[in-house]
Amino acid sequence: MGASMVKFAHGGASVAVCVLTRGEAGTFGTPDQREAEMRAASERLGGELEVLSFRDCQVVDTYDARVRVASVVRKFRPKIVFAPYHTNPGSHTDGSAHPDHMATGAIVRSALRYARFARLKELAREPWNASHLLYYMVPLSRAPTLVNDVSSFMEEWESIARCHESQIKIREGKILQILRGIRAGYGVSIGAAYAEAFLNDDPLVFDLSSFLQAKKA
Repeated sequence: MGASMVKFAHGGASVAVCVLTRGEAGTFGTPDQREAEMRAASERLGGELEVLSFRDCQVVDTYDARVRVASVVRKFRPKIVFAPYHTNPGSHTDGSAHPDHMATGAIVRSALRYARFARLKELAREPWNASHLLYYMVPLSRAPTLVNDVSSFMEEWESIARCHESQIKIREGKILQILRGIRAGYGVSIGAAYAEAFLNDDPLVFDLSSFLQAKKA
């Protein structure tokens, strides 16, 4: 959802990114290199960055994990939270179906609930109730709930993505081409060049006026 974050930042939104691991089990890049890349990307985006100390490939939905993420929620007090989708039946070659990604989605879902509880003794700061939770990394088997036109922000997205220099080597150096292709596919679904997709577990409020607005060319 990188291009969406660029779009949000250009629209005046405050953006904070929380990363659970430093990728120490990954094939490309060292933990120190990965963290330096995260910080460079966040700086270029103009957002804040919170790096937690979960172990790569050992991210599990536990009480402690929920409390740690809930603490970050209380710190930044977001109105909208985004997380990887929690249930993905993809194969072992599908990056969006990485067990850490799915566990993160489940942790975030519970953490938002915990962040509201006034008497949860392990949590400091004032309780916070985020208004919305949306998921990215939509499984190939699911139609998205929302699709965001990011056509005007793709070049800036790529420049930020290239801050993750070690990760550009993924898929034989074709990862950015693949990611563009995915966004082009979602773009076709809404008549745009590129788009990013999201899922929502809650019902969305129907507003007739939004459906009656003239579609941009």
